[in-house]
Amino acid sequence: MDENKEWYNLKEINDEIWCISDKTGVNSYLVNGKTKSILIDTGWGLGNLAELVQSLTSLPVKVVLTHGHPDHVNGAFQFTDLYITPEDMKLLNTFYIKETRQGIIENFKAIAPPNFSKEDWINAKINNTFLVEEGYLFDLGDRKLKVIKCPGHTQGSICLLDEKDKILFSGDSLLARPVLMNLETSLPLSTYLNSIKHVNDYSDNFSIILSGHDENPVDTIILEELINGISDILEGKIIGKLEKTRFGEALMCKFNDTAIIYNENNL
Repeated sequence: MDENKEWYNLKEINDEIWCISDKTGVNSYLVNGKTKSILIDTGWGLGNLAELVQSLTSLPVKVVLTHGHPDHVNGAFQFTDLYITPEDMKLLNTFYIKETRQGIIENFKAIAPPNFSKEDWINAKINNTFLVEEGYLFDLGDRKLKVIKCPGHTQGSICLLDEKDKILFSGDSLLARPVLMNLETSLPLSTYLNSIKHVNDYSDNFSIILSGHDENPVDTIILEELINGISDILEGKIIGKLEKTRFGEALMCKFNDTAIIYNENNL
């Protein structure tokens, strides 16, 4: 558990919700209900996330993956009862191929916790995986989390709405930092715009956003900024500034509280 303290930063959002951030800046969220708990995303899986979660709840835990990127799913092997959209199921499976995991771990072995087993991590498998669609409800006894599909960052990205505490868990679909739409998995910018307009239809039901990477809760104003800004991009009113990213050159448009990185050939 002491090693977990070095690898994870724990922040209590309220009496029933915890933000678990790993050393690389990836957030997972534990939501405790009356009869069940939900873990939203699993990070890289280099620390013992399962042990940390067990110290915070004695209830059965289901794991919901907001999308299939490796920094959100590579710890999924520590759990059973995994939920993901059918569109990102293939992506999830990609990061549980031994050769893929062997390549990934080379970037992290120097910063992994002391008792980390590289061999166990590389050979990890997932099981008990279930598919979720738009409107699926996770019933925790005294609260429900609703799936809102938000294709864009990946084909199967989702947000989760907790109406009880008026919170939207956004994964990487909404961030107070650049939203990456320049990846191989990214859909056209116009598709993403339609998706966040769909999320915005629920805006009366949430007052804060808890994202996959931001250190603090995010103001909902970013939704309006992204909708207006991307609309301007698609209408040719503005164009991003060319930036070098670790995923290649792309265009960046900065707004007041958020930003978008995109490719001009994927509008």
